[in-house]
Amino acid sequence: MKVAIFMLALLASLSIAAERVVLFEDFTNSGCGPCWNYETQVNNFINNNLPSGRLCAIRPHVNWPASNDPIYVANPTEQTVRKAQYGVSSVPYYKIDGILNASASNFQALYNQRLAVPAIIAIDVARNGDAVSGTLSFRIIAEEDPQWTVPMMLWPIIVEDNIPGVGYWSGSTFEQAFRDNVLGYYGEELVFEGPYPDTIFTSADYTIASTWDVNELHLATFVQCAYQAQQHEVENCNWAKFLDIETGIGDAGWENSNNLVLSVGPNPSTGSFSVTAAVPGNMNGTVEVFNIAGRLVSSGSINEMQSITVDESGIYLVRLSTADGMSVTESVAVIR
Repeated sequence: MKVAIFMLALLASLSIAAERVVLFEDFTNSGCGPCWNYETQVNNFINNNLPSGRLCAIRPHVNWPASNDPIYVANPTEQTVRKAQYGVSSVPYYKIDGILNASASNFQALYNQRLAVPAIIAIDVARNGDAVSGTLSFRIIAEEDPQWTVPMMLWPIIVEDNIPGVGYWSGSTFEQAFRDNVLGYYGEELVFEGPYPDTIFTSADYTIASTWDVNELHLATFVQCAYQAQQHEVENCNWAKFLDIETGIGDAGWENSNNLVLSVGPNPSTGSFSVTAAVPGNMNGTVEVFNIAGRLVSSGSINEMQSITVDESGIYLVRLSTADGMSVTESVAVIR
């Protein structure tokens, strides 16, 4: 429970503003000559845009023309799910944000087009563990009612760079190669209930295979419809170098290091507790209370949130934040 509280506290401290991050998917195969012919253009597009933090790149491999493609063979089921999501029947096959069919001649134009589309879903990721195993925690915020008409899922996919190539890639490397969907074959469904903004927290254990180079791993976490549902638009994506994902223990990001003052008591509580909060100078502070599932229970100004009552037993997170991004979080146990 202590680790869970730390991870939720870190995620609660991260920025909630939704900024569009575009997902680029490249379906390929080591025996595909046309795929190799466009590899330079694909790499140039990705390398030119990844540093901005506004692009996610995933390259699932299929089992034709070469059935022994090593990336496909390493994880055939989850890559087949991605292939079936769009009904991919030939390669190369490029998709931008799940809805735009792309080609080497229009990668940048379609990417720019999607960047201009407002996003109402924000995704943050935290990691607790080491280079071999641990837990990934995800915070997904809907800034307003997304009005989804099909089940929508969270898809966190690990990819690896600089893998020695075979086939047409002999002497070169596979980049952003699909390795693992951390939440299994079909991801995990997200159900927002409101009021908005509404927040969902979820988590998944990870294990880094001994054959992977953890220093070459990235995590692309995106929200898209359930397997083969008919609404493929990606709501948003989060791109992170795996070892650089913020950690929940020993990381200053969630500690009282911003000259903010926050205390909660009594702890444990029987249902009602007091909040003492202060911010520097003439700044305004907002206090938010989340339950252990990550849902917002109550929020208001410092003056409005001095006394709080909750109806159910559990662990609650109390977050104090300011408009310029400073925040601090405390936990309180409620036993009714």
